[in-house]
Amino acid sequence: MKMITAIIKPLKFNDVKSALEDFGIKGMTVIGVRGFGAQGGHTEIFRGAEYKIELIEKIKLEICVKADQVEKVIEIILE
Repeated sequence: MKMITAIIKPLKFNDVKSALEDFGIKGMTVIGVRGFGAQGGHTEIFRGAEYKIELIEKIKLEICVKADQVEKVIEIILE
């Protein structure tokens, strides 16, 4: 067994989950996380004040698969 860990955008979660289910993956751990990196942050305005949001909301997936499924599962996540 191998553990695959992936960080994805929340908007992509349903598509990734559906594709993994279609492939036969029956379970995964899903964790809401925040972080920063290449995507950077963004600025929001609240009650007239400007705030820099540096930590971006993401979803962390942890999936245990058989060794021969690793490449296909990674390919599905990357699509």
